[in-house]
Amino acid sequence: MTVQQTQKKSALRSIDTQSKRTSQFQNAHSIRDFTFTIDEPEKLGGSNEALTPMEYITGSLNGCFMIVVEMVAKEKELTIEKLEAASSGDIDHRGLFGTADVSPHFQTVTLEVDVTFEEKEVDEEDFIQLVQKRCPAYNLFKDADVKIEVIWKINKEVQT
Repeated sequence: MTVQQTQKKSALRSIDTQSKRTSQFQNAHSIRDFTFTIDEPEKLGGSNEALTPMEYITGSLNGCFMIVVEMVAKEKELTIEKLEAASSGDIDHRGLFGTADVSPHFQTVTLEVDVTFEEKEVDEEDFIQLVQKRCPAYNLFKDADVKIEVIWKINKEVQT
């Protein structure tokens, strides 16, 4: 098989999740050998014992982005000294509660990525383009037409 044929071959992977209700507005989930709980705050009827689904989503965005940063850095033979991410998303809860005809998902998301490499000469534009192209979570937001802004700080210089 040629390289070109290998690149065209699908490499789909299934992710299987089992979930069950544990109490009002709370549920437990199993993926591979891991478990986690989703809950809602008390003011929304939950018991506030775990993150909400949307909080997990912002955490997953951070985590996914950081993993892809590490992958691209490794491919580019860059040594990461520091890597941090913070995200914030705005939701109009009227969509979830059915009180207005608005989307129930994030309207906007801001992701801040702070990475310091041992190497001082980094092709920042290429690095940013590769990470944003390859991050599945980032592209889920983008493909859902969520306004997503990524603020990059590479070796202490802010890039948008």
